[in-house]
Order: sequence, then structure tokens, then C-alpha cells
Amino acid sequence: MRKFTLNLTYVAIQSALFILSTQAYAKQESVELGTVTVKAKKEAYRQQNEVTGLGKITKNSKDLEKEQVQNIRELTRYDPGISVVEQGRGASSGYSIRGVDRNRVALLVDGLPQIQSYKSISPLAQGGAINEIEYENIRSIEFSKGASSQEYGSGALGGAVGFRTKNPDDVIKEGQNWGLDSKTAYVSKNKQFSESLSFAGRSGGFEALVQYTHRKGKETEIHKDATNVRQSFYRVVPKDLNLDKNQRDNWFVFQDECPTGQGSNPGCVPRPIVRGAKVVKDSTNAKDYTGDGRIPPNPMKYQSGSWLFKLAYHFSPKHSVNTVFEQTKQRYDIQDMTQEKYAGLERNSKGQLDPRKTEIAYSLFGRNFYPDDPTQAIGYGNTLNPSLVQSAYWSQARFFDERHTKRRLGVGYQYKSENDKGIFDRLNLNLDQQDIRLLTKVHNLNCSRYPYIDKNCKVTPDKRDSNANYERNIYKERHKQVQLSFEKDLEIGKTQHLFNLSMSYDRMRSNHKRDQFERTYLVYSKEDRSEHPYYDVGNRDKDVGYYNSGTYKYPRIIGKRQAIVVHNSYCKSDTDYEKRKDFTDCSAHITKGQHYAIGLSDRIFIGDKLDLGLGARYDYHRFKSDDDWIDAGKHKNFSWNTGLTVRPIEHIALSYRVSNGFRVPSFDEMFGRRVPGANDSKYWRRALLKKKLTSEKALNQEVGVAFNGDFGVLEVSYFDNRYRDLIVSAKEKGLDGIHGFYNLQSINLNGVNLLGKLNWHGIWSALPDGLYSNLAYNRIKVKNVDTKPNYVFVRSPVLDAIQPERYVASLGYDEPNGKWGMNYILTYSKAKKASELIGRTAYYTDDVVKGVTNQRTRPWYIYDVIGYYTFAKHFTVRGGIYNLMNRKYSTWEAVRQTAVTSVIPVYNRGHASYAAPGRNYVLSLEAKF
Repeated sequence: MRKFTLNLTYVAIQSALFILSTQAYAKQESVELGTVTVKAKKEAYRQQNEVTGLGKITKNSKDLEKEQVQNIRELTRYDPGISVVEQGRGASSGYSIRGVDRNRVALLVDGLPQIQSYKSISPLAQGGAINEIEYENIRSIEFSKGASSQEYGSGALGGAVGFRTKNPDDVIKEGQNWGLDSKTAYVSKNKQFSESLSFAGRSGGFEALVQYTHRKGKETEIHKDATNVRQSFYRVVPKDLNLDKNQRDNWFVFQDECPTGQGSNPGCVPRPIVRGAKVVKDSTNAKDYTGDGRIPPNPMKYQSGSWLFKLAYHFSPKHSVNTVFEQTKQRYDIQDMTQEKYAGLERNSKGQLDPRKTEIAYSLFGRNFYPDDPTQAIGYGNTLNPSLVQSAYWSQARFFDERHTKRRLGVGYQYKSENDKGIFDRLNLNLDQQDIRLLTKVHNLNCSRYPYIDKNCKVTPDKRDSNANYERNIYKERHKQVQLSFEKDLEIGKTQHLFNLSMSYDRMRSNHKRDQFERTYLVYSKEDRSEHPYYDVGNRDKDVGYYNSGTYKYPRIIGKRQAIVVHNSYCKSDTDYEKRKDFTDCSAHITKGQHYAIGLSDRIFIGDKLDLGLGARYDYHRFKSDDDWIDAGKHKNFSWNTGLTVRPIEHIALSYRVSNGFRVPSFDEMFGRRVPGANDSKYWRRALLKKKLTSEKALNQEVGVAFNGDFGVLEVSYFDNRYRDLIVSAKEKGLDGIHGFYNLQSINLNGVNLLGKLNWHGIWSALPDGLYSNLAYNRIKVKNVDTKPNYVFVRSPVLDAIQPERYVASLGYDEPNGKWGMNYILTYSKAKKASELIGRTAYYTDDVVKGVTNQRTRPWYIYDVIGYYTFAKHFTVRGGIYNLMNRKYSTWEAVRQTAVTSVIPVYNRGHASYAAPGRNYVLSLEAKF
């Protein structure tokens, strides 16, 4: 039987046939159903949830198209104060807003929380990424800067990002009952090619949307000038062969090739022994260089595929139901070229590379005999542990695999009242199940012949001294969520009220498991499992004498031991592995939770002079786990939001907003810090259960003034943010102190934000209609940081998450009929402040002041030009030239990866490695029917 495979063509054809067949059926039943239905599309705006709009930025799908957004980094390119947290392996770990990042900035899609940034304790396969969102699926985005838990719940400490996915109305064109969109784009800086195709239709009471998006690309290139160098390195090679035929203990034959040590066959021709190794200096171009100080980014291949399907049925103008299916898969394949592929040098007591020490070590512990090539003689390692033997014959290589999968299935019900005298005007009920799975795997390989590298190489008996290490971590989150909201528009006297009552219930499950943690290597002979592949049989003549033994005339006879491949799992390397609770624990760590929330908000409009917003919300979280080491518990939080806008005179609005936020402990914080040697004993368990984490807290206050009129809109605001009970890793003072997570820190900061759009035609009518400028500015200043006393191995809060002061200004033009347009954009960033990178670490004896990185960024500026042109009514070409002047600079978001506080710190690369791309291009073609 032929296997059926779901593909884009099939789904598009079937969807089209479904809509057309439904239309045909409808025409047979009633001519009235042939009427084209026109629906107004509701666009997101800054005051949709909160009356002041302070700290809010909204983007609709048209904005994403115009800004040519292809990934998470480009989404906030022109929004100062919002930056992306680099995970270090192609992915990201969320956003940074108002001085905090990762799990302290909430991410939701259609009200569903996305996966947390979970950083395991593995030294290499620790992940820390989030699932990135496919932006072709998105119809609108709201960035809420400042504490926003009344709107977004847990995690909205520094802010939140709320995404809404597309509906059929976003593809169906006005005056039609169907729509077909296609988009093809190419990005030069990472050679990414993307394609997206969507089809939607409406007939009778049915609506449907199906969309598929595929992306394929590579690593983001840095400025070409940074790589126009040759890099030198030292490597270990065989020592020169001694060809003196009279030199004793210098010549040998293999027993299996020449059993008696003499004969005419080629195997009986004596060969010289390799006496240790020597160090040589070599060089290569920057692209091929491996090891410390590598400049270009690691090679990466990226692929993603995303499906979005929605189907709705309207029983009547009042009642409708819908279903949604979403699946996105992302794949990152990276080679870590900071791992030197050659046999490198050892370091001396000062941490310096020491050629002499290296040569002595290889001479003492190196292989002396070889079957095929002299370089195979340089096997060197621990004489007591066969698994630790390394060989210069095999290239050393490291690869990382990141696999992200998101699957969501949901159903919904909507009710719209036709009578404004009802208890409520609108009701929305949604039930969703969302599963997100992140897999991180590291391959450490020593099984490809130098200088070649093969990710698929295996350790086999014929590859003497080869070995490989593998580690794989899988983190999964599941949410089963019910959301119910009631809305009511009501006039009371001269005031208009927009009431919203929301309730939700979420059953969640977190599962972290290290399901592969092993080393594959060779031992020799079944009897003693020796690390030595060879043994000395002796000479063919026992009476040759001391000075003739091993000469060309009387070579030594060397036997080969049988090679055996050993697979050693660290998960089960001893009988007590089930009791382990440190990084070698390979059991599944499951945490289950329940979350209840109820919220009420009222937006009050008193004439055209005064707007008042009031909101309150209660959240209850309860977690449990079969693992006693997990800090499960209950968390009750009350959040609120108040906003006030006053318009004393026309064109001027004064606003004030105050709100709070909270974050319950993340799943990896509940898991705790499992230090090496921890085991399931009474001492460890009793000590760990002493501590209980509480929710982090935040308070946000913001005041602003806005000017609007024919000239456009200009808003300036001042904000003050205060964070309390922030969770950090530390150790209690005292002999019985436990290393774990504690609520210890607080941060106070303030800043200024500016947003504006100027209409030059409104300022001076002589200028063309459609000429405009966008303005944006953000600055954050740290007021105070504090850490509770009586804890050690904890650093005072370091504000590396703060984006340096940044300005964005543009001059653009949109032809009034929307046929073409272009925008010339200037971005200027100040340097990262050194004071924000220095922290005080507490130890038992004293505090030490130390920076989290020795690298910063200088001030920089770039120009971008983007534009579009619409032709033949249905087609639009968009293009952009970024870093137009090909300037050399580095963003703080990239350089921040060198900080010890980053998700996956990078210590062995120079500043040039974080250079931004040079001049680069984006080109796309859109077709909309």
C-alpha cells in the first residue's frame, strides 16, 4: 500500500475544493447565500487593553511586512528599549525589557504561555532556548514595557509580549469570499530563503484558513573585514623518525604480519618506532580556523516548517465555533569550531600554552607503534582510564543539535449579543492544548582522520584510540488551558464603560530528562580491558644482546590486542546511580501544576477630556512533583493596573500609569541547583526542604505627555521600575549552608522613552502628502541594587540586560494610494556603560568586585533603506539595504554573550567575533489575490 504524506499542495487543493463545493451547495439551497460578506478587520492599537498606552508598542501584520521582519531579532530592530537575548547557538532566550530578561518577560500566543527558558546544569548541552514564533502566522503583536501582570499574568515583571495569530479575515480580501497570499523572501546576511503560502475562504457559515511557511538558512555572517586575516596555532605532530638501523629499541614488526620477525613478505620489513611528539606552528584562514580565538561565527544550518489551520462555523450572527491547529518545527545544526580539531597544547600552572610540557607528556604516555600511518602513534591519555585516551590521528570535533517542536490544538466558542441590554455583549470561550518540546544534543567526536571532520563518524575496532561522547537533554512543557471572557459596553450617565471579566484555568506539566549521557571508546583484550593496543612479544632471537635488541637486523616483535568497543553510560555507571541528584542524574524530572486566574477591568471614558482605567487580577498557582528535591508549592498573587489620561486642552494629553507584576519560580528554579556529589540522602533532602521560594515582585510607574495634531504624534514619558525578591543562585553562610536558589535581590531603575511620528505635509502643506518621520528613543538608568546579607557565592545584581541608550529616526514616504514607498532610517547607539557590568561577589572572607565580562561596545550608528512597490494590483516587491554605509560595529546584544551571566557564556573568542553584518540585503515578493 502506498504511504500517504501530508503536504502543502494537498491541503491547499482540498481547502479550495471544500470552499468551492460548499459554495455550490449553498447556491442550490438559496441565492441569498451568494452575497459577498464584508467584515471590518479589527487592528491592534496601543490603548486596546489600557487607556494610557504608556509603555505599549503594537504591530500588525502590515507593519511586519513593511519592516520586513524575518526573525525575532528583526522584530524589535527599530524599537529602543527592547532587545533579544541571544542563546548562543542560533536560537534565542526571549526578550530583555526594562533591565530584566528571559523568564521575567512574559511571552504569550493567543493567551497561551510559551515554553520557559530552562537552563539545565549540563556543562555543554544546557539549552536555555525558547521556541521561536513563526511571524508569518501572526496578525498582531503587543509589547508591554513595565510590570503588566494584570494583563499577562506570571512572568510580566519587566514587561510582556502578546501575539495573536491570523484568522481567515486576514487573508480574505474585501469584496471577496476567498483569498490567496504568497510570499517569497531572501535575506543575504544569513542566506535565508523563505516561502509562505496561505489560502482562506468563506461560504455559508463556514470560514477556513490554511497556511504553510518554510525557512532555510545558515549562520548570520559578520562583517567581512573581520575575517580577512590568517590565524596561527600550535599542534602536536609525530617526532621525526630515527632511521639509524643500528639504533637499539628503534625498529619493530607486527606479529600478525611477521610472526618470526624475519621473512621476505612486506610485513617483515622493519619500521622505526615513533618516539613521542613535537609541537609545530601552523596557520590557516579565519574561516577554517578552529580553537580559541576563532573569529567567524560557528557554521550552522537552520530549517523550519510551520502549519497554521483554522476552521470556523457561524450558526447565526450571535453564535460561532472555531478550531485551530498549529505546528512548528525548527532545526539548528551547529559545528562548534572553537573546539580545536588538532591535538593541542597542554597548559602550565599559569594557564599558558606550554610546548615543552606537551612534548614531555606525549613522550611519556604516547603510543610508539602504528599499523598504517606514523601519526597514529601519537595516542596520549590517562594510563589508568582507557576512556580518556586521545589521539592526534583523529580530528577532535564538537557538534550541537537543537530541535524545537510546538504543537497546538484548540477549539473555541464566541457569542455576540445583538441587544445592548443583555448582561454581556460578547463572550469568548477557548480550550487549548499546547505541547512544546526542546531537544539539545552535543556530540564530542574523535573518530575522523585529521584534518577531515565527519559528524556521522563512529567508533569502530579498526579505529585505534578513537572515542566519542554524547549528551542529550529534552525539555517539554504541556499546557491544557481554558480561557473565558465576558465583555460589556455600558453608558452610565455621561460616562462610557468597557468592562472585561476574564477567567482561566491551566493544567501544566514540565518534564526535563537527560536521556543520553554516554561515552564510546576502545579497550584492548577481554581479560584486562587494557588501554594499550599493543604489547611487546620480544625478539626473534633471545640471545641478540642488549645493544642489538630492536635494531633493524633484530627488530622487536609487537603483538596487537583485540579492540573492543565499549559504550559507557554515565547514567548507570555504578550501582547507586538511582540515588544521584547531581548532573549525572538521568531520571525524568516531572513537575505538575495548576493555575487559576480571575480578572476584572474597566476602561472609563468621561467625555473627551478624561480616560480612566482600572484593573485587578488574582492568580493562584499550585505545583507538585514526585521528586522531593523539587521546590513545589503554592503561590497566591494579586496584581492591579491603574491608568489616567487627561486632555486639558486640544492636542495635549497627560497620562499616568501605575501597575505591578509578579513571577512565580520557574521550573528550573524549582528543580534547584544540584551540586556535584549530591545524592538522595537524609542530609541533602532535609537541607533542601528548608527553603521555599516566593514569587518575585515588580512595581511600575510611568508618567507621560503626548502632543497630537495635523503635524502627527509625539509622546515623551518617564518611568520608574522597582523589582523585589529576585531569585538568584547562592549559598547560605555556615558549615551546613546549602547551595540553591533564594529570593535575595532588588533593583531600582528609571528612564525616559520617546515615540513619535511626524506628518510633514501637516506641518507644511507645500511638502508632499505621505512624507513622514518616525522617532524613537530610550534610556535606562540604574538607581539602586541590593542583595540580602548572610549568603555567599552570590553576585550583586548586574545590569547587563539593559540595552545601551539608543536613538532611531527616519524619513519616509508612502504614495497616498499605497502604490510605492520608501524609508531612510538612522539608528544610533551609545556605548555600554562599564558600571552596569561590575558586580560584587560575596565570599566567606570578603567581597570581590569583578566585571561579568571584559568586553563592551563602543558608540555606533548605521543607515538602512527599505522600500516597496506594488504592481499589477496583486504583486508587491519589497527590498531593503541594511548597514548602507558598510560600517563596522558590534551590538551589545551580540557582545553580551561573553558575560558570565549569559545563557551560554562564551569565553574564548575575540571582540571581532561579535561584529555585526556588513552591508546586507533583503528582497521579497508578495502576491495577494
